[in-house]
Amino acid sequence: MKNLLHLVRADLALFLRGRLALFWTFAFPLLMLMMQMALFGQEAKLGPVTLVIHDMDRSTESASYASELSRGLRLQNSVEFRVAAPSRTVKPDLELTIPAGFAEAVRAGQSTEMKLETSLAAGPTLEASYGMLRGFSDGYNLAGLQDEPRVVLPPPPAPAAGALDYRLFLVSGLAGLVILSTSLMGFAGPLVAAREGGMFRLYQLFPMPTGVVVLAWCLSRLVIIVLASAAMFAVAWAVYGVKLNAGPAGIAAAGGMLALGCAAFLALGLLLAAASRSVAGVTMASNLLYFPLLFSGNLMIPLGGLPPLLRDALEFLPLNAMMASIRHALTGSMSWKGDAYSIVVLAAMMCACLLLAVRRFGWTPRDLH
Repeated sequence: MKNLLHLVRADLALFLRGRLALFWTFAFPLLMLMMQMALFGQEAKLGPVTLVIHDMDRSTESASYASELSRGLRLQNSVEFRVAAPSRTVKPDLELTIPAGFAEAVRAGQSTEMKLETSLAAGPTLEASYGMLRGFSDGYNLAGLQDEPRVVLPPPPAPAAGALDYRLFLVSGLAGLVILSTSLMGFAGPLVAAREGGMFRLYQLFPMPTGVVVLAWCLSRLVIIVLASAAMFAVAWAVYGVKLNAGPAGIAAAGGMLALGCAAFLALGLLLAAASRSVAGVTMASNLLYFPLLFSGNLMIPLGGLPPLLRDALEFLPLNAMMASIRHALTGSMSWKGDAYSIVVLAAMMCACLLLAVRRFGWTPRDLH
């Protein structure tokens, strides 16, 4: 145990001496936090707003109202609406229900109150979306000024309790970015560089198993990821007022998912280092993984604007699954049944990468030929 702690401390000291590594691990995520907060910090959700209209009356009058409402929402440019048919696969942001008996009320000159529910958090998107629905509903009522308004919208729906504010979305996504960049750029690359430079030969002189040395490398990077993530959450809380809706259990669950994700992606970095023959090779492999995951991993830019099939497919990626579970935990909506896939896929990724890395691991460049 003493030797393990000495190795962890030595590897941390070596990492912290590199100015470039410090910039990409600590300074770059904080710069991204400030830039994204300045641009989108007050926005609750980016991308289109999905509206589902449930027509329980199924009459000519209700179809006319739904058609007029949909046409008006598509013509305006303030909020991008996607009006979708009710479906089990569609996750709507707003649900408008036209109750049964609407046609009879219209013919009798009476008003009918619609039912409106939302999964959006409080913020400009919810307010603007409700304003659009209210405005085009009033426009539909203009055709019957001599009677009572045919359509009456209820007051703005209460924001969803477990909805994710963009500020919390961003800071949690940047924690995922730290995991990704540290595992690939700050772990795999330096390992290959150390092997190519002959540093691994020194480790062979230590009276300890190979697994202890590898564990020390992983623990040092885990400490770095935890410190960088804690720094971002501290800045987000102190400067931007980011709050967590979860209690101690939710925060502990988020920390557990973060640790599991760290282990899985560090194992991936170890596999890349073990399989690569040169620094140039591991850099190319890391970039081929890093940049696609950066833009498809639901880290800083929500994937709501993607086609539904592609968006649903990306949710199965380990990085996306990890981020989804961390955000569920931070908003108090995590459940072991609903987030079991994230745990299983990250654990499977960690075990598979470790097993393959052990088979390919070598202390010298000649071991890879």
